[in-house]
Amino acid sequence: MMRMRTSLRLPIASLLAVGSIACGGGGGGGPPPIGDVAFWQDVAPIYNDKCVRCHQQGGIAPFRLDTYADAQANAALEKQRTAEGTMPPYFMVHDGSCQSFVDDSTLTDRQKAIIAAWVDQGTPEGTPVALTLPPQPALPGAVDVTTPLFAPVAQGGTLAEHDEYRCFALDPPVTADSFLTGYAVTPGDASIVHHVLAFVIDPQAPGHDGRTNGAIMQALDDDSPDRLGWPCFGGAGDNLDESGLPVTWAPGQGIVEYPAGMGAPIKPTDKLVIQIHYNLADPASDGKTDSTTVHLRFAHTVSRQIVFALPDGLLDTLANPTPDTLAPGQADVSYTWTRGGRDLGIPGGMTLDLVGVMPHMHGRGIRQQMRIGSPGSLACASHRENWGFHWQEFYFYETPVKVSASSQVQVTCEYDTRADTEPVQPGWGTRNEMCLTVLMLALPP
Repeated sequence: MMRMRTSLRLPIASLLAVGSIACGGGGGGGPPPIGDVAFWQDVAPIYNDKCVRCHQQGGIAPFRLDTYADAQANAALEKQRTAEGTMPPYFMVHDGSCQSFVDDSTLTDRQKAIIAAWVDQGTPEGTPVALTLPPQPALPGAVDVTTPLFAPVAQGGTLAEHDEYRCFALDPPVTADSFLTGYAVTPGDASIVHHVLAFVIDPQAPGHDGRTNGAIMQALDDDSPDRLGWPCFGGAGDNLDESGLPVTWAPGQGIVEYPAGMGAPIKPTDKLVIQIHYNLADPASDGKTDSTTVHLRFAHTVSRQIVFALPDGLLDTLANPTPDTLAPGQADVSYTWTRGGRDLGIPGGMTLDLVGVMPHMHGRGIRQQMRIGSPGSLACASHRENWGFHWQEFYFYETPVKVSASSQVQVTCEYDTRADTEPVQPGWGTRNEMCLTVLMLALPP
């Protein structure tokens, strides 16, 4: 995922909230003994409540769980994944030790024990019953924008050896001033799409070098006339002034719905600059093409606007003469950074609500923890365990965390570097590492 400038451009709002599909975790204490169980009477109701919205005909999961035959065929895997807490895939710690989050679809210890007992008892079917299937996730009323068909090529260098970051300017699908309230992303080729961001750019606004954003985008596009779009490490493109970042997508996300009544503004005269990070480390990616679709839902009005901050203290050290690195050959390497509310652009006298958080690392990640509070009195704000690059999502707080100019945000990332023989460099490439936390904040009403 790309890191952009961490300052919030208040009071201009941008950004996002995500409702996610989730299925994994567990409660505390040992479950009571389980007697005889059957699929339709005991297991199917659990699957229907927790998993079938993904595991049904046409769903995003690789197999169904709404039929006995399919559930029986995958029974051993179901027992393993539910026991270890990786299915349903909900990886934010939610045991009361570090905030409470919505959309927690994890299984209780007793539900896990029922599934295990069913498998151990030989997967008896029981008496078939009719279940009302939950609807598949959908984003009603969404309109689409699609990037052009593009053949990415690795750019090389120590910061993106096997990667290309490419930006494409598209017209927003609105005819009047609107607010984005939800989105989803369908990669054209999921095997090479590492992440997708959508920036809001006002072409008439001044950029960072005296030219207008429109003139800068035209020059960036003209610099590579034989290829569509332009390179865009660091944001939407060199010297562009972004007024919003309402779309952030990474593997594992489903449909993203902002909290009720919240949205990110966009005008029909704006441009949507779609940044795609192409991961080309696999030799099989050579010659592949991609055309990615972003599904967008809008409202005419909202009660609160939202903004994003994307701080990454590890990536920030690239500006130093000697950037920080991660020690190689270690089972658990820890890196901690701290930023103040003013570093994030929060002005004095204003308190924002942190309504959602999305941790981000690359392939070596183990876990990430964030603490927020006043200096010397930080409290746990998020704790993401079992890091997996292909299970990324936003987690939304039941009660928002207050963040002001005087607050401190401290993030600790842990990595497994046993496969590395040289220090691991921070950077934008898939083989580099990041310690990024995406913060979705609501402005005062």
